[in-house]
Amino acid sequence: MILEHPIFTEMILPFLLIFVLVFAILQKSKILGEDKQQIDAMVSLAIGLLLIAVPVASEVVVNLMPWLAVGLATMLVFFLLYGFAAGDLTNETNMSKGM
Repeated sequence: MILEHPIFTEMILPFLLIFVLVFAILQKSKILGEDKQQIDAMVSLAIGLLLIAVPVASEVVVNLMPWLAVGLATMLVFFLLYGFAAGDLTNETNMSKGM
């Protein structure tokens, strides 16, 4: 199966993980400027490819991916429950008097 192939699990998944995380951090922080998606993508691509080129760094990411998946799933459940309990907090008139 393609999802169990070593190229997929040891190269493609770590690259995508690092690329997406770095791209999201650069987009949110706007370190390289506003509306610079192409530059953020190039920097993220370079960092992702460097991760693949260094075997030790790639091994660390591959070993951490199961723990990261469990942590992200736990955070998703927490934020879903928090969203159900708190509701929309962006508008002050929607908040109940107890909050």
